[in-house]
Amino acid sequence: MRLTLKLALAVLPGALVVVAAAAFLELRRDRAEFEADQRSDDMLTASAFADAMGRIWQSAGERDVRAAMERADAPDARYRVRWIDPARDASLPAAERVALARGQPQSWREQQGEFVGWMHAVAPVRAGGRVVGGVDVSEPPPDLRAHVRRTIRATVATTLALTATMMLMTLFVGALIVGRPISNLIAQARRVSAGDLGARSLPRQRDELGELTRELNCMLDRLEAAAAEVRASTRDRFVAQEQLRHAERLTTVGRLASSVAHELGTPLNVVVGRARLIIEDARDTDTHASIIVDQAERMTKIIRQLLDYARRRPPQKDEQDLARLAAGVIPLLSTLASKKQTALRFQGEVASAPVTADPTQVQQALTNLIVNAIQASASGGAVDIMLRTARARPAGRVHAGAAGAAPSDEIDAFSVEVRDYGQGMSSEVLARVFEPFFTTKPVGESTGLGLSIAHDIVEEHGGWIHAESEAGRGSRFTVFLPRRTA
Repeated sequence: MRLTLKLALAVLPGALVVVAAAAFLELRRDRAEFEADQRSDDMLTASAFADAMGRIWQSAGERDVRAAMERADAPDARYRVRWIDPARDASLPAAERVALARGQPQSWREQQGEFVGWMHAVAPVRAGGRVVGGVDVSEPPPDLRAHVRRTIRATVATTLALTATMMLMTLFVGALIVGRPISNLIAQARRVSAGDLGARSLPRQRDELGELTRELNCMLDRLEAAAAEVRASTRDRFVAQEQLRHAERLTTVGRLASSVAHELGTPLNVVVGRARLIIEDARDTDTHASIIVDQAERMTKIIRQLLDYARRRPPQKDEQDLARLAAGVIPLLSTLASKKQTALRFQGEVASAPVTADPTQVQQALTNLIVNAIQASASGGAVDIMLRTARARPAGRVHAGAAGAAPSDEIDAFSVEVRDYGQGMSSEVLARVFEPFFTTKPVGESTGLGLSIAHDIVEEHGGWIHAESEAGRGSRFTVFLPRRTA
């Protein structure tokens, strides 16, 4: 309705201009008609006077003609009548005197002097076959003010009637032809903005609005097809991403296998030795059996941890304790760390860190960071794992560089800091540290996916990673996960 009202208001000035122009032209036409009628009437009157004066001239002479002219020029008469002598009357222009002497009637409007605007009609007076003078009948210009007022009133009334009619017709036709289709398009757009890509409008018109409706429907068809492709691509991406994560877990399992085998060697030797003692000395059977059970449980626990880490499971986010998840990673990696003579030092400033997370994925992210730190550490070094509470500003989903992220609203979170004291990284390497397949290790020693997968996992949990490194002074990766609210 607002659009049709705007259309009506846009058309209204043009209509008013047309009406005003028509009124102006009508006034000009009426003035021209008045002048033509006045000229014609004055010429007829002047001709009648000239004929009468010609007969008087022939019967009574010039003196009676002049006396008759003086009587005709009454002060209160509509016309002003005077006698013109072509030979001696200097008030008549030269061209008119020549035309009058030839017997040609003349008419003109006074342009200057006392009687500006008066209409003059001069007719020749003939007596005895020759022109003896002329009769000048002059009349003041007509008073058109009353006519102008009537025309203005009529124009105003016509304008008001035209305005009302035009507004009503424009609103009615606009609502029917423009308003309804646009309302349908607005409703369709609102449905689309709400996520309904199947919203369609029926194009009932064969004009631009109908074409717009058809084009919008075609666009929605393409969007719906594109959305289906995006959904399929997203599913494929999730599948591929999960496969990459599983492959990285298997890579880590393979890296841990030799260390686990070495770790299992000690309890196996104990089991074998105690079993021999049982055979040789039946008196301490209970003691030897208890030790065998303890060592077997120790081996079972190590193997179960390794299998749980390697097993593929769909992501399942629920209430978890980040302190327990972080602490649970240490035993799994202790053998790898001891093989490289690197100490894993875990310290938690909080006893419990409630988060909403998938435990396997979070442990994989922490494992990737700690394994990376172990590999970066020198023999005899240490890796510190620190769990803290944090009130931090999200630095985008991933941030690598010095502290001081872009300002944003602070959130309550927990942070797990993994720090090594190795060679560190240059600024160029640090800028690319989270890129998939980027690695500085020799071919075959790393897939280049560990930190990238850790980044993706943390991002999917609503957190972010902050990385800092300095050549010669080691690296520090800090994982931030939002605190679970009750």
